[in-house]
Amino acid sequence: MITLRPFRAWRPVAEKAHLVGSRTYVSYSPEELAQRLADNPHSFLHVLRPEDADSAHLSRSERFHRVRMAFKRFCDNGTMQRDDAPAILLYEQSAHGNTSRGIIAGVSVQDYREGRIKVHEQTLTARENLFAEYLGSTGINAEPVLLTTPEGATWEATLDPLLATRPAYDFQSNDRVRHRLWPITDERMREQLQRAFAKIPALYIADGHHRLASSARLAEANNATDVDPASWCLAFIVPRSHLYIYNFDRAITTFGDRSEKDFLAELTRIGHLEKVEAPWSAPGVIAVRTGEGWHVLRLPPSAADVSAADRLDAARLSQLVLAPVLGVKDLRTDQRVRFIPGIAGTAELDRMVDTGEAVVAFHLYPVNFTELKAVADAGGTMPPKSTYIEPKLRSGLVVYSLEDV
Repeated sequence: MITLRPFRAWRPVAEKAHLVGSRTYVSYSPEELAQRLADNPHSFLHVLRPEDADSAHLSRSERFHRVRMAFKRFCDNGTMQRDDAPAILLYEQSAHGNTSRGIIAGVSVQDYREGRIKVHEQTLTARENLFAEYLGSTGINAEPVLLTTPEGATWEATLDPLLATRPAYDFQSNDRVRHRLWPITDERMREQLQRAFAKIPALYIADGHHRLASSARLAEANNATDVDPASWCLAFIVPRSHLYIYNFDRAITTFGDRSEKDFLAELTRIGHLEKVEAPWSAPGVIAVRTGEGWHVLRLPPSAADVSAADRLDAARLSQLVLAPVLGVKDLRTDQRVRFIPGIAGTAELDRMVDTGEAVVAFHLYPVNFTELKAVADAGGTMPPKSTYIEPKLRSGLVVYSLEDV
């Protein structure tokens, strides 16, 4: 049984929504971030990064306090307004020819603790503590966790009547992504949604493991009960058909003490290696780019008794090639590894090798949802950067207050 919480959202006024919503600040280079802050006084980046250039001396608590005060200024000056009544929101994002449509609501940290919201990544305690402190200090959750429902859940048909009405927001951001949003204020539609979700046995985290874990940690630290806003986490929930999973490729900056020729010879002892004119991949087949061009490596079959996580091509690449041949044993910390989102295409791998940024790049076939679900259902964890998932949500379009209802 999954529980949804309607809430009174803080949202940008309609005429400024296209200016407020921002990508997460870590996706910008320092130069891009400075430019965005200088060019757009309404960007939510001014809330996420309110400190000035000379702020290295500030403590973490002081920086978080500045976030809190910056958000308050956005509310006081009318950039953000509070919804009059609790609501669930219908949100739609269209990008790269794909459309993702789902609901924004609060999800229960109790559902997360009891395994009804399933994970496929390990979280780091230090990051959990950091984000929990951030949430507690700022009093806001402005970046939804992305969740998905499994096959067979048909709740999205409930939302169809809203699509024929005028949305509260309908704009295209400067990265050519279209955003539409409708508050679901009809109590009957909301109750119908809540009943539908009560029949869904589990949700799956697509993106935001640390954010949900941090919300649970904050609730536990505050002894929050289900009537407290801190017992809920802001989430965007989409049906499986509206979740788009891409590959995450790997590039390595050095062969270590071996030559390229020696490296390719090592690959022939691992699986069948074939020179190709153009890269391609498939389950169990990894494309390899070196200075000599493209090869495809067919991995040997995995043992029947290995876990769902260890059957993934990303895991097998690490087990068979990265660790034993290149000495890359920890993808989280090894500075020789670069991760490239699959939407960048193999041309980016060509560029990296041709310019010397990398000596070898690996193009992997995307993980599918069945594989992701199998790992989560088994309580396993995927290798780092196994999936690049869209939609990528914006900060500041919908803000959940942790302090009052």
